[in-house]
Amino acid sequence: MLYLIGGSSRSGKTTTAKRMLAETKIPYFSLDYLMMGIVNGLPEMEVHPTDGDFKNGQRLWKVINPLMTAMVENKIDYIIEGVQFIPSHVAKFEQRYSGNVKACFIGIAEIDIENNIDKMKFHSSMTENDRLRNLDHVQIKSELERIKTDSILIKEECQKYNLQYFESSLHFNKTIETIIDLFTNKYS
Repeated sequence: MLYLIGGSSRSGKTTTAKRMLAETKIPYFSLDYLMMGIVNGLPEMEVHPTDGDFKNGQRLWKVINPLMTAMVENKIDYIIEGVQFIPSHVAKFEQRYSGNVKACFIGIAEIDIENNIDKMKFHSSMTENDRLRNLDHVQIKSELERIKTDSILIKEECQKYNLQYFESSLHFNKTIETIIDLFTNKYS
C-alpha cells in the first residue's frame, strides 16, 4: 500500500508520517528531499523552492508519478509526504491504482492567525533548521497568511476531486490520530 500525505506547510504531514512509521514500521519519504535533489542536481527542470508549492508540484510530477508507479507495481509499502502533491494529480493516481493507494491532504484553512503567531514561533525554535526560527512577528504572520491561503485552495481542490481533507489547526494531535486510524483501518 502506498500512503500519500499532501497538504500545506506546517499542517502536520511530517508528524503524521513519523507517527505512522513508529506505529506501522512503514518507511516514509519527504518530497522536500527529492525537490532539493532536483534543484541542485537537475537545474534544467526549473524547480525553485521560492516558486511556490503548486508550480513545483506541477514540475515535479514528471518524476513523482513514475516513482510512485514503480512502488505500487512492485507492491512496496511506503508513506510519501509533501507540499508538492497536487490534488488533481493524486486523485487520478489513486483512481488508476484503486485499492493500492490511500491519500489525504492536511491543511490549516481555519487557523486564527493572530492567536497562533507565538505558538508558531515557539515550535519553530524547537527545530534546528526551521526557516521560521529567525523571523519576526510580522514575517511569521505573513507566512501564516500564505499557508492559510494555500490550505483554503487545497481544501477546495480536495472537495472538487473527492479527496480526504483534514483540518489540523483546531485539534492538531487528534487530527493526526484520525488520519493514522483511517490509514491503518482502525475504523471504517
